[in-house]
Amino acid sequence: MATRSSLVYLSSAVLAVAFLMLSCAWSSHPDELTVRDPAHFEGTVHVDTCVSGASAQDVTLDAKGMGKTSLCPAADHTVEIDLVEDGRHYKIAANQVHIQRTGDGMATSIEVKLPVS
Repeated sequence: MATRSSLVYLSSAVLAVAFLMLSCAWSSHPDELTVRDPAHFEGTVHVDTCVSGASAQDVTLDAKGMGKTSLCPAADHTVEIDLVEDGRHYKIAANQVHIQRTGDGMATSIEVKLPVS
C-alpha cells in the first residue's frame, strides 16, 4: 500500500515528466530552405523573404548571390539552409544564418556568408 508521501512524490514525478514532454513538443524547429548556387558565389548571400509568387522551399541564386523566397520566418523562428552546389548538399546551421527583421519582427531577408568556414 502506498503511503501519502509516496503518492506526493509520484504525482510530482508525473507532472515533471509531462512538463518536459510538452516543452519539447512546443520548441520550434528551424525552417528549412534549399538554396541552389549554380555560379559558386562567394560572399554574403542575400535572399529577400515574404515575396509573393516565389517558392517557399527552393531558391536559386543569381551571379550576385541574390534570391527570393515566399518563406516568412516568424519572429521566434530560425532558418537552416541546404546549400546545393554541383549536386552536392551542404547543411548550413541556423546559428550561421542571419535573418534581417523590421522593428516588429517581420523578416525582410535571409543572409549567410559563403563559403561557410
